[in-house]
Amino acid sequence: MAGGRGRARAATGPCHTVTVFRPVEYVTDHLPSQLTDRGDAVAVRLCEAPGRRGTEIHVRRANDTVSDDEIRRVLRIARSQLEVGDVLKPGVATTTPTAFNRGLRAVTARGREKGLL
Repeated sequence: MAGGRGRARAATGPCHTVTVFRPVEYVTDHLPSQLTDRGDAVAVRLCEAPGRRGTEIHVRRANDTVSDDEIRRVLRIARSQLEVGDVLKPGVATTTPTAFNRGLRAVTARGREKGLL
């Protein structure tokens, strides 16, 4: 894993990026363990977001031991921890499960791994 603003080693797969509304120095010092514990499985690069609006965290797979879905999930957790200090969870359904809302329940259950709904 590349630390700070340095160049990340060669990686495979798409680059996943999230912007965190914190300075680069803060993110460097408080990078969540979900990203640092991956070791050589991911390449992490931090840089200042355009307009000094926080920090961009760029993550790529370095090998096939971690999936793109896992990287997206970890980036969501990292952003939540860095900005809020806790991982925010979606609210629970306020309706009774029925055949009509089965599709929505299925999509919501997988939303954290696959991306925005």
